[in-house]
Amino acid sequence: MQPAQPAYQGVAPGYAPVPQGPVVQKVNWASIILGIVGWVLVGLTVLGTWLAIRAIPSDADPSGADIVGFLPLLGLPFFGSVNLAGGVIGIVGAVSKPKTRKLNWLGILLNASPYVVFLALMMAAMYFH
Repeated sequence: MQPAQPAYQGVAPGYAPVPQGPVVQKVNWASIILGIVGWVLVGLTVLGTWLAIRAIPSDADPSGADIVGFLPLLGLPFFGSVNLAGGVIGIVGAVSKPKTRKLNWLGILLNASPYVVFLALMMAAMYFH
């Protein structure tokens, strides 16, 4: 039997070794941008609902006015998916270095805050009712 041959330690033909530098962690701006877009969509939904409620008394036939209560529910798939994507992107980026972790947490907070505010408003409405 022949002794085992040592593994080839050279450079594969056609490939030159490239020195590797430190990996630069970048801030995940997508999470912050999606958080801002989510807040804009929430604001537009609230504004549209408020304008629809104010327009009901001026209607001669307000029989279709019940749909106004469903406007936020109809807007939820749009800002909900934007905030979900931003939150996931922010969580993935939050495991990086502490220097960039703060801005990734800002993205997470921007994406989660509409739901925290909504929950707080609903609890306040139940308490003061």
